[in-house]
Amino acid sequence: MVSSIDDKEIYIELPKGYEEPEGYTARLNRSCYGTRDAAYRFWKTLSDWMLEYGFEAVKTDKTLFHIKKDDGTLMIIALYVDDGLTAHNNDEEYAKFILALSKRFKLSAESTEVTWYLGVRIQRLGQGNDLLDPPAVRD
Repeated sequence: MVSSIDDKEIYIELPKGYEEPEGYTARLNRSCYGTRDAAYRFWKTLSDWMLEYGFEAVKTDKTLFHIKKDDGTLMIIALYVDDGLTAHNNDEEYAKFILALSKRFKLSAESTEVTWYLGVRIQRLGQGNDLLDPPAVRD
């Protein structure tokens, strides 16, 4: 979440061990965990980047983005704060997208086969996927 610029002025106390001159304060230049709106600011930064890349936000769900190119390439991306899930039909275009994304944001994981997303287990069965109940729901 430190990839998002914070346009609000937020001042903090420095952690122990850091000294600041009398009368000075520390101002955050970027959002970080712990601030009230850090998750929204990160999502907004990522969302703006997605739109610049050429994706469109789905009108009924602003966390869902899609891009369809003239050659039939289709990519759909679901974002929840800093977690993303993609579906695509063109590996080469997907690789280009991931490369561009990784130049702007630090990616923590890249998986070709999703098994869990936001606490829901996903299992590939034949040509489709089945969403299975989260363990907490079954207990």
